[in-house]
Amino acid sequence: MRRSGWFALLGHADPLRGETRAVEERLLEMAGGVVLFVTPKAMLPLVEAWREIFHTHGARHTGVLALSRREQAMDARIAGQVADAPLVLLVDEQGERLLELITGTRLVNALAQVHLRGGVVAAALEASPLLGSAVPLGRGETPAVRYGLGLLPGLAVQEAFEGAGAFHRLSEVVIGRPDLLGVGLERGAAVVVGPEGRAEVVAGRVALLDASGARSSPAAVHGLRVDVLAAPARFEVPLFPE
Repeated sequence: MRRSGWFALLGHADPLRGETRAVEERLLEMAGGVVLFVTPKAMLPLVEAWREIFHTHGARHTGVLALSRREQAMDARIAGQVADAPLVLLVDEQGERLLELITGTRLVNALAQVHLRGGVVAAALEASPLLGSAVPLGRGETPAVRYGLGLLPGLAVQEAFEGAGAFHRLSEVVIGRPDLLGVGLERGAAVVVGPEGRAEVVAGRVALLDASGARSSPAAVHGLRVDVLAAPARFEVPLFPE
């Protein structure tokens, strides 16, 4: 089935310092100047400030859905509002918090509808890994993984990829799931995934980890492919795990 919309993955950056301006303008152009933020209630101060920044870049209308309970994400009326938005931007600085609020709810189905109708589903900060099938978690030497929302089912995404332990976490995921492509977003990086899985790095640098040809043992991993891309490089995203 042909997928007609777009996904956008935004790595860590400070929108209040103008670090995301180019990406914001690109998203607004794609969505006709209308954006709906979806975020945990605790993120409201940042999101309200970011909302004003979108207006300075020419947004015609902005809205905010602040979630504090899973029941909100299960509400059919709220899901309908999300499904009608041309651009939905998921924002959180603690990705697990938003995952707990929306996974398995009508809101996730609404996000899929936004994409299938030709809209844009974007995720920023620690929400960006949620769009994939697997979400790398943990710190340092104790990586863990959770199921993601599966909107980009062929991916595992790690934000703040330049940080300590990030390569280890993402590589552990793709070695265990070689059917997934690992995408590591450095600070300030952004990727737009278009129809048929055609992806473009629109800001910063991105690492791609491919373990489909790797051989692993308790002592070593051989054949793990790592590519580093910078804007405006393009690559193919697997829409479904093989």
